[in-house]
Amino acid sequence: MKHLKLIFVFIIVCQAVFAIPPGKHTFHTSLTRIDYNAKDKNIEISLQLFSHDLIAVLEKQNKTNIDLENSKDIDKLILKYLETNFVIKDKAGESKKLNWVGKEISIDTVYVYLETASDVDLTGFTMQNSIFFESFPQQTNLVLAKYGEKKADLFFKPGDKYKEFTERKEQ
Repeated sequence: MKHLKLIFVFIIVCQAVFAIPPGKHTFHTSLTRIDYNAKDKNIEISLQLFSHDLIAVLEKQNKTNIDLENSKDIDKLILKYLETNFVIKDKAGESKKLNWVGKEISIDTVYVYLETASDVDLTGFTMQNSIFFESFPQQTNLVLAKYGEKKADLFFKPGDKYKEFTERKEQ
């Protein structure tokens, strides 16, 4: 039930944020979906980020103007940022290498697609999601994971460190 309430609140807030003109929102969040693909032995990752938040962080980090569609090596810049702020560790504590799959850009949102190879599902894995924490003190990041029949929800706020993928018990 707690999971459903969290998702419901997230959806309501996202709807309110998308109704605000670009560059004017005061709510900062990201949504990540992680699925373990046992057939391909891959962890598939989809991140939903606000365009203007991503642009602001990349411009600050790279000290140049950023255009998500036209800037040179933009995919590499995004991946470099994520490798520092979005980290998945296996059971042995080793960081998984993120591989770029692609991105989709809409008016207010950027969807970033990544994957990482894994012979096993997310049981016992940990992750850190500090996307945009350095720029937005009110930033929150929600991660929804599905691996086999298991599901896990992780919620990150500034100051949070690594969290373990813990199976959510259905109620």
